[in-house]
Amino acid sequence: STPSATTVICGLNAALQKRFILSPTDRLIPGNVHRAQEIQTGLGGKGQDVAVTLSCLEYNRAVSTSDDDTSQQQQQQPSLMQVAQFIGQDAAGDAVFDIMRQQVDTPSSSCLTGATVRCQAAMRTCTSIVAHDSTTELVEPSGVVSKPE
Repeated sequence: STPSATTVICGLNAALQKRFILSPTDRLIPGNVHRAQEIQTGLGGKGQDVAVTLSCLEYNRAVSTSDDDTSQQQQQQPSLMQVAQFIGQDAAGDAVFDIMRQQVDTPSSSCLTGATVRCQAAMRTCTSIVAHDSTTELVEPSGVVSKPE
């Protein structure tokens, strides 16, 4: 059996990404009240984006291995991908953890074991206000990760 290699993705500044989407006819005007037509929630952070992209490309799927290319019997072996990241233990962190599990993990492997640390610091949230002609990004500060974490 061939040993599997592990790819480690560093996503050290993860976030919960919220998109506050205005009606197509609304313009974002500072100082005015704006009501969202829709709220979307997803992952924020470059490392998390890489993990989702590789997952969409089926990088983390089980791969077939065989000593003989013509053999009908092949052994399934997981291709491992780990995300080195800090995820808060608050509600936003729980949401990021669940989204990662849904969008990146496969039945045969999880990117959330080993390199992912659930830390005490709150998970930051980044909010994009999306208008028909512009987007404004509001980025919360990152929490402080303690030395033991």
